[in-house]
Amino acid sequence: MSEGDEPATVVREILNYFGKCPACGYPARATEVSAPSVRTGEVVVTISATCDLPCGWSGVVPRTIMTRR
Repeated sequence: MSEGDEPATVVREILNYFGKCPACGYPARATEVSAPSVRTGEVVVTISATCDLPCGWSGVVPRTIMTRR
């Protein structure tokens, strides 16, 4: 990275995510978002999930996977 460049936000789908929607209980999809903190510049990782049904739920969740990394 050259001087003046800012770290990019990276979004990855978690293919082995095993969480369920807390609203309806249906399986959910999850993504891992890595982004630099505005205050410290350190990379912050957030796991966000969305219901696979159209109930509309989405939110930040703990990493729940079926297999090891």
